Amino acid sequence: MKAKTVSPVAKKAKAVAKKPKEQFIMVTVRKDGTFQHPRQPKKFVAKENAAWTKKEEAVLQKLDTPSKIQDFVDKMVYDSADDYFSVRYTLRTRRGHCMGGAMLAACCLERIGLGQPRVVSIEAKNDDSHAIAVYQKNGYWGAIGKSNFTLIRSRQPVYRTLRELMMSYFDFYFNTKREMSMTSYSDPPFNLNTTGNTWKFAEGSTGKDLDDFDDEDVQALTKVRPPGMKKKDLGLASKMILKAGLLGSSSAGLYKPR
Repeated sequence: MKAKTVSPVAKKAKAVAKKPKEQFIMVTVRKDGTFQHPRQPKKFVAKENAAWTKKEEAVLQKLDTPSKIQDFVDKMVYDSADDYFSVRYTLRTRRGHCMGGAMLAACCLERIGLGQPRVVSIEAKNDDSHAIAVYQKNGYWGAIGKSNFTLIRSRQPVYRTLRELMMSYFDFYFNTKREMSMTSYSDPPFNLNTTGNTWKFAEGSTGKDLDDFDDEDVQALTKVRPPGMKKKDLGLASKMILKAGLLGSSSAGLYKPR
């Protein structure tokens, strides 16, 4: 019988394990690159590969102006899936809904020096909600957005306040029945960096990292309609504007108003 041999690596590991003041815990590596602590199965305790690959970096480096970023998200296939996907996943699949596009845009805006990665949610009645990435240039507000409607995407950085910027969406925010549907927006904008790095680097869904963004009890909402104004006080969008808004839209991703 051959004598049992121990590799140098195993010897070193055994010696280190004997140190009284250190503890070593076995962890499980998830498919999205995160580590799962055995006593904290629902919590991310570390992140692997929290850096862009060469291929990802090559794409991101080309997105060095708001116009180029908007053009990139416009060309992505609209995804009607009801989930949050990371920037990495969106880059890989070239698919995204408003939030996926907003996160990718916010990431790019931060990279080119236009502030923290900030996203504003737009709430609506009898219609889909929306999300846009916002930024400031020379003190003026602008936005980038992915949408199934052509008219609620980007805005140039010419708005003095966040409210000015958000009100520019009001006349173009309507459902397929032409009803004006925008009701409020989140203020202040949501800083994606407060959730860690998973929103950028996860292999797929970002899980519960963005719960605060979708929680009206956490996010302060600013109403856009004058006090006392009712639905009947608002007119309908014109048929021509509706036609323009639906150019290139995906019917599968359209909200079906009641």
